[in-house]
Amino acid sequence: MSLPSPPPPPPIDPKIDLTWKQRIGFPILLAVPILALFGIFGETRGHAHTTSGSIDVEVSYPARFRYRQVQSLRVSVRNLSSLVADTMKVSFDTAYVARFSSVRFDPAPKSAYTVDLTDVKPSESRLVSVELWGQDYGNHRGTVVARHGSDSAIVHLRTFVFP
Repeated sequence: MSLPSPPPPPPIDPKIDLTWKQRIGFPILLAVPILALFGIFGETRGHAHTTSGSIDVEVSYPARFRYRQVQSLRVSVRNLSSLVADTMKVSFDTAYVARFSSVRFDPAPKSAYTVDLTDVKPSESRLVSVELWGQDYGNHRGTVVARHGSDSAIVHLRTFVFP
């Protein structure tokens, strides 16, 4: 005696039933690795340049980097005048620099976040290098100001530190 075969299963339409939170969260979870593949969360550098009457300033700075990573900020200052500049001052915004830890300047600053460049010959460039360690995550804005006498050149910086 053989048993009768069971009845066929009822037809069921495939359906995904998500709550409203899942409808929002699922695309976000999919987007994060895709954005990471395209380098959205990677480190990038920014470049800024300005010229005033007797000063040319070029800045290379970290535009985006990770928390507790070390990045360098480089400021190149050139004397555009036909005379020797006895002292050119390069000042870094206190609010910007204070958002980083273990900040190191080369050459060393004479006063708070101000580096003096002495005896800069005509058309000569000098480099100020600053090492920044990402302490506070978020958006940091600031300026670098180069001065010689009454002339000044201002460069604006913006750095984002990822958590």
